[in-house]
Amino acid sequence: MPTTLLTHGRVTWTNIVQPVQADIDQLSARYPQFHPLNLKDSLTTTEIPKLDHHDDYLFLVVHLPAYDKTGHLYRAEEVDIFIAKSTLVTIHTGRLQALNELFRSAQQDQHVRESLMGRGASPLLYELLDRFVEYGMPLSQRFDRDIQHIEKGLFTSDTRHILNEIAVVRRDLIALRHIIKPQLPVIRALAKGNWPWIHEDLTLYWSDISDRITQFQARLDEHIDVVSGLSETIDTLASHRIDEVVRVLTIFTVLTLPLSLLSTIFGMNVVLPYKDHPIVFFAIVGFGVVLTTALLWYLRSRKWL
Repeated sequence: MPTTLLTHGRVTWTNIVQPVQADIDQLSARYPQFHPLNLKDSLTTTEIPKLDHHDDYLFLVVHLPAYDKTGHLYRAEEVDIFIAKSTLVTIHTGRLQALNELFRSAQQDQHVRESLMGRGASPLLYELLDRFVEYGMPLSQRFDRDIQHIEKGLFTSDTRHILNEIAVVRRDLIALRHIIKPQLPVIRALAKGNWPWIHEDLTLYWSDISDRITQFQARLDEHIDVVSGLSETIDTLASHRIDEVVRVLTIFTVLTLPLSLLSTIFGMNVVLPYKDHPIVFFAIVGFGVVLTTALLWYLRSRKWL
């Protein structure tokens, strides 16, 4: 897709969506100070979050969670950012709604553009990162609702469905933590650095973003612990239910054992005494009932029933 430039005062925001080599070549010609390795990294989507500092610019790689409807899971969406004096460059795939909406708003609304770009490039970078953090916060509320739903259905008989929900929530939480955790060193490095093209009064703002990411990560860790506890609980409940089923089946098997034994003995193809006597059948049935009753009494006396 073509490169889009947005200029307000002295600040220029260059937004590149789904970059190709031609876009990177144009960017290199416009900003020759950008290192070729950083430009090369902008063409890939497998970079880990990082911050590279040079004499007159910074190169950041940040990741945001994006829901993949095809695979039904969260994947990391990469945003490559160049920040220099009066210059901000964002390079991404175009699948990040937060970034798309921010750039569109700055294009279409003069007041938004003044608010975002009127103070310089580094405040614009803060607004961008702040929007990224705000984008991720509602995910925690979504997991709160999912966990509450699991807790309500924990003691129902639909164990298989609840186990599936627990597995999906745990997978999403682990994926999000894997995406969020590497962002912290990048933001902390941004807060600790001392670069002339980054406003000094933004140090507290970088720290605020770092604190919110830390809180979000802690919230994810808490959710993972809760889901693990719920998983152990439902495993225990399922084990008890299986034990109850096995116990009932065992009792039925034991109670029918005397009758099965008698039917086996008298079913043998040998000569048995009194086989022609008219009361033998009733005697055998009665004896089996007595044995079954005695066995039932024994099980009750041992409190196995």
